[in-house]
Order: sequence, then C-alpha cells, then structure tokens
Amino acid sequence: MPREVKGMPFIQIRELKQLKIVRTYNEKWAGNLVSHPRPQRPGLGLTGYLKHIQAGRIQIFGKTEAGYLHNLKEGDRGRCLKNYFSLNVPGVVVSENLEVAADWIAVAARYNTPILVSELHTAPLISRLSAYLYQYFARKIKMNGVLMDIMGQGVLITGASGIGKSETALELVNKGYQLIADDVAEFYLDSNDDLVGRANEVIKNLMEVRGLGIININDIFGSSAVLEEKTLDLVINLEKWDPKKKYDRLGEDNLYFKILGLEVPMIALPVGPGRNLSTIIEVAVRNFLAKKSGRKTYLEAKKENPSPEAAGGSEVK
Repeated sequence: MPREVKGMPFIQIRELKQLKIVRTYNEKWAGNLVSHPRPQRPGLGLTGYLKHIQAGRIQIFGKTEAGYLHNLKEGDRGRCLKNYFSLNVPGVVVSENLEVAADWIAVAARYNTPILVSELHTAPLISRLSAYLYQYFARKIKMNGVLMDIMGQGVLITGASGIGKSETALELVNKGYQLIADDVAEFYLDSNDDLVGRANEVIKNLMEVRGLGIININDIFGSSAVLEEKTLDLVINLEKWDPKKKYDRLGEDNLYFKILGLEVPMIALPVGPGRNLSTIIEVAVRNFLAKKSGRKTYLEAKKENPSPEAAGGSEVK
C-alpha cells in the first residue's frame, strides 16, 4: 500500500522501477516524493506558462523539450530553467539517453531536483511509468482464494478453508494452466478500471498443499506455470455439498461477486465426494467463454424456439 504524509500517498523518486535508468544527476534528492499517479510533460511550461505544472507530478523531458531548451539563447534558457525548477517538481526523467546540459543540472540542483536519464523512448517511458504509478496509487484489496489463468480467463477460486482450493488449483496447474496467487490475491483497479489481481511478493509462486507443505510452482513446473498478474473475469466459489440445499441445475442463476465496486460473474460449485473439481472448473470456464461469445444457453434457445407442443400446436403430418 502507498505510504502517506499528512494523508497524501507518495512514492520516492528512487523507488521508481522498470524505467531503464542509465544516469542520475543530483542523486542526493532522489528521496523526493511523487504524490500523483500520472507523469507530466512540461509543454508550454518551458515557455513561461506554468499554471498547469503540478508539484507532485514527476516530469518527462523528451526530444521536443530538449530541442527547445537547446535552441534558446543562454540568458533565455537560464530564466526558463529557473522559472520551471522553482516550482519544486519532485524530479525529471529524460528519455532516449539524451545528454543533459550542465546548466540544467546546476539549476535543478539549486532547487533540490534530481534528473534521471532513461534509455527508453518517450512514449514507452510515459506508458510504463503511468502504469506503474497508477498501480501503486490505486485502491487495493486482498481476497482469500486462488487466482489462476484458465483458458485465458482470470479465475478466482474461493471457498472455506480446507475445502480443497489449493489441491484443485494444483491439478489445474498440472493440466497446463497458470497460477497467479495462492491463498491470498491482491486486487487493484488499473487505468482502464479493470480489476487486476496479483500475488503478494512474500508468497509469490508458492502454494500450500496439505500433506506436502509449501511448494514452489515455478521450481516444480517451470516459469510457464506462473503469471505475474491477471485481469479478473470470473469467480468460482466452492461450497460444501448440502443435501438440503436446492442447487441450480439448469444454469439459470446469474450470480455476481463485488470487488472494489465492480461486479464480477460468479459460479457456485458444490463440493461432494467423487466430484472432479478441476474438470468441472474447466467446463465451467468453457461454458462461461461460450456465453461471452454470444452463444445461447439451452434454456434461452428453448425459449426462442419452443417445440410445437410447448407452443400449444401440433405437428402436421
């Protein structure tokens, strides 16, 4: 979860990952705080229009910004840099391994601003940084269950402790499907408001199986058996078979599981002796995919095309 200062979440400049940083200037201020989930290009800010430059946003300089500064006369460039860095932005990331002039570094140092140089091109740099910051600052929730990729669908298997979630997931991994998280999955909303799940770093790739203890899925099945994260598409809730309970036998129930305000389709599967849960879950996901593709269920087809007897008519011979 993001740390907070006076109720505002933040991340330090030095903690930004996956940016392929090749050089850092004014590193003593790499502890500056980023408190906004979107990076910002200065644009007209370098011309003196500073109204929309926000203090908590990390700044991105590409070839456009570098070229503009390079073409200014020395006095104009000095005033431009002073006005810009006096806003106390948390830091600047320069793309495409561009050279950073000594006067940039000096003025930035006067206002305690680090400058990082990335080898990434501007567009992928912004995209990667935006995704990372949004994920960091997004609302998160932890859910008990096993998160897997089954036939390209993110499936969360839930149920009471001891009902067989991990054992069923192990069977599914053995059949070639992928594990994201066992026991606890952490979910967040990405920039498209999709629900994305991943494992806690402490238990990543690990699975607890009664009788075997904790096993490392990556070590046993290989790296292709695990995924970093996955968008959630379906929840399958395992519940102990109750002979007194009336279960859906015709596929008419439309159940949903709410996470972070979003409703995710859910299937309730009763667990009883002799039921092959991994196969039933496979079939449930296939059926879910068929419905997503627009195929009608048996009952829907029957309603649209009733038999002559059901419609009150008789067959003409």
